Amino acid sequence: MLGVAIIGAGICGLRCAEVLQDAGITVKIFDKGRGVGGRLATRRHAHWRFDHGAPSLHGDGDGWGDRISRYPRWHCGDNTTWHHLPTSGINQLAKDLAGQLHVQLNCQIDSIEHRGHGWHLIDQRAVTYGPFPTLIVTAPCPQTHALIKAVDSTLFEQLSTVRMSPAWAMMLVTGEPIIAAPELRPNHRLIRRISAESSKPGRALDTGEYGYVVEATDEWSRQHEEDSPAAVETSILSALQSIAKTSFNPLHCAVHRWRYAQTEQPLDQPYLFDPKLQLAAAGDWCFGEGAGGAYRSGEALAMALLGAE
Repeated sequence: MLGVAIIGAGICGLRCAEVLQDAGITVKIFDKGRGVGGRLATRRHAHWRFDHGAPSLHGDGDGWGDRISRYPRWHCGDNTTWHHLPTSGINQLAKDLAGQLHVQLNCQIDSIEHRGHGWHLIDQRAVTYGPFPTLIVTAPCPQTHALIKAVDSTLFEQLSTVRMSPAWAMMLVTGEPIIAAPELRPNHRLIRRISAESSKPGRALDTGEYGYVVEATDEWSRQHEEDSPAAVETSILSALQSIAKTSFNPLHCAVHRWRYAQTEQPLDQPYLFDPKLQLAAAGDWCFGEGAGGAYRSGEALAMALLGAE
């Protein structure tokens, strides 16, 4: 294998690149974002930190459990498995994976072309990269589907079976506690989970400050996908008031929409690969199991490519 291009610097793309690079393969990753990690994101505001894409790391098997066990434990009330979190934020896992990799950020690949024996990638400024003998796309499934639309590959039809949905999340700091536990999953039509950020390892806040990430339910997020941030903020705060059953004073409040957050219908296999075109696709949508599933998907694809050499 002479060289690989990977579109997407989320956990799947990073783990895939790590395995390939450790085997001596030259890999270049392209991502439209300002940083690595995708939904394994940590937002900072003043001295506050919010894991607003995924609340924690958990699970075991296939090396994933060993990987995340390097970070401190967070006891959030789930006694069936330990949750882990870097003290600096969940995004630290992505940074650790990307440490020795070649990642080009702020580079949105708008189209791909297979010419002769290689792949050419064209970004939003019409700059072309390549040729690369092998191309791997680890973007969310709808974006992957759109990107390979013009390519004559069996992958296009297979990707059409996957369904993903959006999710709204609120980052909130209050002057009073809203919940007593590190995490609460209320039976509520709007709110699916409240995570107390200030209960996480290394996240203790100043006296009189309580940090939270509030996640909206899948159904509500779908129904209000195109609402304005201001409208979403108002709705979530109102719902929180009914759950807390007491008034609270927001010291900071912001919302974020993840366009492709939840996998409603996964692929149910670890990756897709077209050997004729040397084109592959992988991601958390393959298993529908969040960060652990994304990690295993990228690793499985990398091992398959190495085994095919």
